[in-house]
Amino acid sequence: MKGGMKHRWIFLIVITAAGFAVDFVTKQLAHVNLTPGVPRQVIGDYFQLLLVYNKGALFGINPADWIPGLPVNLFFLIFITCAVGFLLLYYKSLKKNEILMHWGLALVLPGAFGNMFDRIARPDNGVVDFIRMGIPPDTYWYIYNVADIYVTVGVAIMMLSFLREGKNNSVRLAAVQNTDSSELTAQNLENVESKTE
Repeated sequence: MKGGMKHRWIFLIVITAAGFAVDFVTKQLAHVNLTPGVPRQVIGDYFQLLLVYNKGALFGINPADWIPGLPVNLFFLIFITCAVGFLLLYYKSLKKNEILMHWGLALVLPGAFGNMFDRIARPDNGVVDFIRMGIPPDTYWYIYNVADIYVTVGVAIMMLSFLREGKNNSVRLAAVQNTDSSELTAQNLENVESKTE
């Protein structure tokens, strides 16, 4: 990928399919082998496997808490479908040398598809979450899954890409301004010399 993304659609399909498969398998394993609400220690109480079914969004955010009666599954299916469509259009517009942004978008998609599949396959339960990390006894992060990791890392990479692009644009603008200033200075010197002759 040194020269850019030559086969970026193949790259996107492979990363999305592989990411979705890993998320699906880990959720199935959690669904079959864990008892809801009963933690299984991995690294003491700091890292546990704890099966819960989440009808909200990433990290347990639930829009029904703000809008009572909102059909949450339908809301998220429509939202995710629109978001995926927008991301694909944006991906299509990327330049081949924007490697970070390609990676960011390619990671967000399997996360979106993974959680959307849960809402379709388990409409009564919601999304399977099973990873719990924190500091016992009471300081824990929201319970999450592999798809949430994809989305979080993908968005972080996209933000890093935006920041780098902004910095590069600032450098380019400064270079242009310096060039313009140099040209103006050269022109002024020529004008002064022509007046003194």
